[in-house]
Order: sequence, then C-alpha cells, then structure tokens
Amino acid sequence: MREEFDINVCYKKVFEMLGNEGTIEKMVCDIAGYTGTRIVVVDIGGKILSSSDENWDMEPALGRRQSEAILGLIAGYIETQEEEAPEDFVLLEEEEGLKAIRRIVVKGNTEGFSIMELPSGQENGRVTRQSLCQANDILCQALGMLMERYGHRVYYHASALRRMIARSLFDGDTENGLEIKEIRSMYDTYVLPRFVVAVLEMREYNMLKIQKAANSLADEYSDSFIYIKDGRIYVLFSGVHTKETEKRIAPVLEGICRMYDFCCGVSEAFEDIGLVEKKHFMVSRALEIGQVSDPERRIYPEYDYYIQIVCSCAAACIGRARYLEKELLELKGEDQMKGTCFYYTLKEYLLNGNNVSMTSKKLFIHRNTMIYRLGKINEILGVDINAPEVSHCLLLSMILQEAEKIVHSA
Repeated sequence: MREEFDINVCYKKVFEMLGNEGTIEKMVCDIAGYTGTRIVVVDIGGKILSSSDENWDMEPALGRRQSEAILGLIAGYIETQEEEAPEDFVLLEEEEGLKAIRRIVVKGNTEGFSIMELPSGQENGRVTRQSLCQANDILCQALGMLMERYGHRVYYHASALRRMIARSLFDGDTENGLEIKEIRSMYDTYVLPRFVVAVLEMREYNMLKIQKAANSLADEYSDSFIYIKDGRIYVLFSGVHTKETEKRIAPVLEGICRMYDFCCGVSEAFEDIGLVEKKHFMVSRALEIGQVSDPERRIYPEYDYYIQIVCSCAAACIGRARYLEKELLELKGEDQMKGTCFYYTLKEYLLNGNNVSMTSKKLFIHRNTMIYRLGKINEILGVDINAPEVSHCLLLSMILQEAEKIVHSA
C-alpha cells in the first residue's frame, strides 16, 4: 500500500537538494517521483529546461505537439496574471489530467514556469488539488534559488509577457509559434506594426552593462520586445506607425551605444511580423560586416550594407570562382610590391558609379592622378573597366572577396 502523501516530504527533498548542490533535473525528478506527477520546467519563452518524462524527445512530432501545448498553457497563465488574478497559480482540469501551473521567480523577475500534471486515472485521493498546487509552489521556490545560483536568469525589468514574446521572436520558430491560438492572440494584442529590428553587441563584454542597456532601452521605448542571448541584445521596436516614431529610435540607439560602448545593426521599418527572422539575420550580418569594414562607426543600418549582406550569403557557394579572381589578386600583389593603391582606387571608382571627379575628391587626389591610376588598372586587368557589364561584375567580385573574409572572421 502506498504511503500517505505528506507535503513536508516535498520540503525535505528540496532542502536536501539545495544543501547538496543539486541540479534542476534531479529536483524535478525527485518531486515527480514522490508526488506521482509529470513535471515540465520551461524558461520564459517556453524552452524546456527539465522534464520528468524521459521519453519527451523520443518522437519529434509528439514533442512538437507537446511544446505547442506548453506554450498555450503559459500564454493562458500569463493572460490570467495580467488580469490580476487573486492566486499566483493556475489549476486546469483537462482530458489528460489536472495541471498546476506556476511561475518561477528570481529577484522579482519571472524566469520560467513549472507545469505539474497529475495524469487522468491517478487521482486516488493521495494527491489532492490543494496538495498538487502546494507541491508545485515548493518546487518553484526551490527552482528560483537554483536558477539564481547557477545563472539561469537575466535581470532586466521587462514584463514576463514582453520577454516571452521577445524570446519567441528571436530564439524560436516565429511562423510555427503564430499557429498556436494563444500565442497568435498575444501577438495580435501587443505586437503592433510597423516594426524595426536592432541587434546590439558590446565591444568589450560586460553582462552587467548589457542588462543596464536593456533596461535603458525598455525605459526609453516602452513598446519594445527585448531578448538577451550570447552577449547580444535583440530588440523589436513595435508600433512604429509614423515617421516621427521611427525617427525616435535612432537617437535612442545612438545614446545606448555611446553610454555603454555598443555597436548596433538596425533595420528599416517594415510591416510584416513574419519578416522578423529574416530582418534579424540581415541586421546581425550588417553588424558583423560593419564592425570589420567600418570599425569607427557605431550604428550599421541594414541597407547601407545590403550588397555586402547579399554577397556574404553567396560567398561560400561561389568561393574562388569569382569574376577575374586571378587578375584582381595580381592587382593586390602590385599594390603590395610597389606601394600603390590600385585595388582600393578601383573599388572606390566602381562604388562611385565610375565617376572620375567624385572618386578623386573622395580619395583626396588630383584628377590627373586618378586618370593615370585607372589606365594602369585597365592594363593590369586586361579589360575595359568602364564597360557596364564589366564594372558590375568587378564590383560584385571585390565585395565577394571581402565578404568571404568577414564570414570566416565572424
């Protein structure tokens, strides 16, 4: 005969675990084993941190359905809490069984959720509704202590709802997430067009400054969704519905970059929330390219580096099969041997639309010097660099060469 349920045993188990440097996984499995429940612990965006069910990842299709169900439960929980429910937990009775949902709090911030399920057919009076909620409460308090101890948290003061949305945008599958009714409802309510995406990175990593910068961004532009990962801050500015609102974003980002020594890639304003993933990629790539090619700048707008972004995507496929690869390398070799600047001159000439006057002014050289250099470049390459089809291919080839180096260095 199974022993009678005693809530004090749950206290004892978590205290022993906290005193013996236990892990989240061990704590979850111990409490699940004693209570006869299934427990899933997830972070703020629904990513599974631990599960008492060892077969969770055995079937990808089943795992995806379960993940979607978890996101739906969390979204419903947050919506209930936003409506100032008197209790800090939600108890649901579903076909699968009773589910107790509660948030895990670290220093006042919601850092995750515990979902404790008593499977249908196992309700024999040993674990009551009240004791199920009590056990989950004890577990959440202990998990909060473990998360603080082991660093499973990010301290910045955006609401749990905004952080959950931000994580689903920047560290998840946005399109699949939008198929979940509860997630779709949250997006429709809080994520309003138009949008701007920004990615910020510190020149010298300092987590405290990253957190302060995230807080400053949230204070300066309240309708933003901020996610911190791998030393970067990912931001979606929402509700950018006028030019005046869009103009507010640039000085906010410039101020953050100056104050905390960040560099930042930033997109143009766009309408379709489904483009966030692509904009995220393009802005991140603009940041990486800009840091190498223009280290004196702090802000790297997406379309200032559009050609370089496109070429960086093609660089790995094309490799050294670039147009006039051998001749361009010879041009570089000539510069190295004789101290000339033919390669750089050619690039600036092509970027300035083959305009001699504009290029000579930019390079601070006399027009005649410019004409002499172009003659030598034509001679070395053996082509007419002013022919439109040649100049276009040459410029792409040069950018592809540089993009390959940037991709490798990144």
